[in-house]
Amino acid sequence: MAFRRGYRAELELVEFLKRRGFYAVRIPVSGSKNIPCDVLAARGSDRRAYQVKETSKDRVYIKEEQVRRLVEFCRAFGFKPIIAVRWKGARANKWSFFEVNEIKAIRIEKPTLMDYQD
Repeated sequence: MAFRRGYRAELELVEFLKRRGFYAVRIPVSGSKNIPCDVLAARGSDRRAYQVKETSKDRVYIKEEQVRRLVEFCRAFGFKPIIAVRWKGARANKWSFFEVNEIKAIRIEKPTLMDYQD
């Protein structure tokens, strides 16, 4: 059985959020024009909608139109729009999270060990 690309990353994110006290669900019809997010999560008044990307490359690009759809969905339902990137093959720092504050194309770089030193 072939899985949709990113499916495992979405499930991993749901478990990651649940371990941190969130109620989290994967949206099975995500990626459609009407539902641009892959995972919804809530903990008290903190409500988040995640668009999940998974890559083995050092960066990921999100087109402005994808960002616009995510932000508009979140505004309509009162969620924080967040891009979650799962870095395939990473032993540490497997996830990066980027809260979207404006509608524009986004480029997210894979973090390096230097990014986490004091």
